[in-house]
Amino acid sequence: MQKAKKRFLQVAIVLFIGVNFVLVYIDDEKKVDRIAYISDWSQVNQMDMEEKLHTSGVLAATEANHVYFDPQPGSFNEFLVKEGSQVSAGDALFSYTVDNYYEAESNLIQEADQIEGEIAAIQQAITQMRAYQIPQTNTEASPSLEITSEEMRVEFPQDPIQANLVKEQYIVEKEKELAQKNAALTSINNQLQELQTTGDTITVESPYEGRVASVSSSLQDPIITIESASLHAEGELTEQERTLVQAGLPVEISISEKDISLEGTINHVSDAPKGNVTVKDDSIYPFAATFELDEEEANMEGAKEEKEETVENPEAVGSSDTMDQTEEKTTDGTEASTKDNENQEASIEQALLPGYHADVTIITKSSEQATVLYEDMIAQGNVWKMTKEGNLLKQKVDTGILMNSMLEITSGVTVGDAVAADPESQFRQQATFITPIKWDHSWKRIISPRDTAWYEPFLIGFLSR
Repeated sequence: MQKAKKRFLQVAIVLFIGVNFVLVYIDDEKKVDRIAYISDWSQVNQMDMEEKLHTSGVLAATEANHVYFDPQPGSFNEFLVKEGSQVSAGDALFSYTVDNYYEAESNLIQEADQIEGEIAAIQQAITQMRAYQIPQTNTEASPSLEITSEEMRVEFPQDPIQANLVKEQYIVEKEKELAQKNAALTSINNQLQELQTTGDTITVESPYEGRVASVSSSLQDPIITIESASLHAEGELTEQERTLVQAGLPVEISISEKDISLEGTINHVSDAPKGNVTVKDDSIYPFAATFELDEEEANMEGAKEEKEETVENPEAVGSSDTMDQTEEKTTDGTEASTKDNENQEASIEQALLPGYHADVTIITKSSEQATVLYEDMIAQGNVWKMTKEGNLLKQKVDTGILMNSMLEITSGVTVGDAVAADPESQFRQQATFITPIKWDHSWKRIISPRDTAWYEPFLIGFLSR
């Protein structure tokens, strides 16, 4: 009898489970409640996201300027600089003796006249560009300016901000070119004066500033190469990396040997691969990145705020004499801060040499205050959103930048939304979810009489069941 009861109980349990399973399976109208137990969930947050490409680079001079010697006017005398020497514009490089005084004098005068004409054309181009007014609103056609002295037309972007950047860049480049032409004219005039004084000797001066990288003792052109004092980082990209990098992207440059970190910008990416292109070998694309050392503006701003705070504080002022002394000390402090900053920049420049290897990090994508979620909470482009009504909603999301374990969400959820984690197999669309009781919460505080509304959700939940 006891065995029969036991057998009957087992059959009843199996039937109970089976009937419930069948009811749930055939419940197309969702009349049977489905409960999802969620033990792990996370809120959608905000943070700055960046997608980075890590590669290696080496410091090199931004420019390599060549100096040539034409043996036709005369014979070479001697070099006046050595390899590795630091030169400034106007420093003597080498001298030679002319064979025909009148011919050499005529050539120098003609060359000086040509440079003067080029200087006038550059000055006119700068004046025209400065006088040109960029339209303050977007135009249907791209604005342009015809530079009469150079017989060229400068095209501007339709966006006023971008157009102003193009204008400023043009002026900066022309001012740099003007400075080089003025230095060349000074050098030619000095050569002419020396020739007229000595009768047969000309000393060629440097139109550039930098370090003498090479001196050709065999007099093969270029006989002298001068590298600029300013440096940039050079590197190489694979074919896949080349598709991600373009000029203008921000970079972080770290020189590990000197424990120096710099911020810069990609200023050039080659469209042509390095060396000969073959089917078997991978193509390599060179790139260059400039960097800045100037932090003077930030230090000056900090000193300015310190000065304003000191003057506005009544206790610190006291009297006009005290204020004058305070301003004098603050001014001295500002000058000292500026001087320290300049010394720091100079020391960094001296610490950096061509050939130093660096780690280059290129920021290919960035998104400020992006909507983010843990990557493992997204399955096949969907998340399980926990609604305020207590239901689960399967929500499709679009994603963006992946950084560490966080993934940018471009659409589908908003900041503050709660998203359920595994086990996903228990989740059903519009299912009611429950979460574990948090025993570490202060229940006395939750049902405190001060909170007059605590009983309302309690009674609603009790009566609904």
